Amino acid sequence: MAFTSLLKIRFDDVDGAGIVYYPQFFHLCHKAFEDFFDDAASVSYPQLINEQRRGFPTVAIHSDFSASLRYGDIALVTLEIDKIGRSSATFSYEIRRKQDSKLCFSAKITKVFMDLDSKQVLPIPDDIRALWESIL
Repeated sequence: MAFTSLLKIRFDDVDGAGIVYYPQFFHLCHKAFEDFFDDAASVSYPQLINEQRRGFPTVAIHSDFSASLRYGDIALVTLEIDKIGRSSATFSYEIRRKQDSKLCFSAKITKVFMDLDSKQVLPIPDDIRALWESIL
């Protein structure tokens, strides 16, 4: 099972060549991660960050770029969970152009759960683990 977010490519996503500037692909992945929390979790990502002071910073990335996206395109960002550890999880992302389903970008991103104030790694909470295991 996967989670998909539809994201419009905006003017500030593209570079001078008129295509999505490569760091923006990672930003699109993070937007889908936030959307997943907002749609499926018992707590929204802003609540997790602002109220609970917990978060999931990225600790590893492997990515491949295979086609461009342009201003005005609609990106289909698909998130799947590959692996859940005690304090970390690895997510797979695919970004496709909605118009033709062309794969533009793929990535594996590992995130770790941490206390944002103490900067200490924590075990993934049971409710989040259960949600992620349901789509693993």
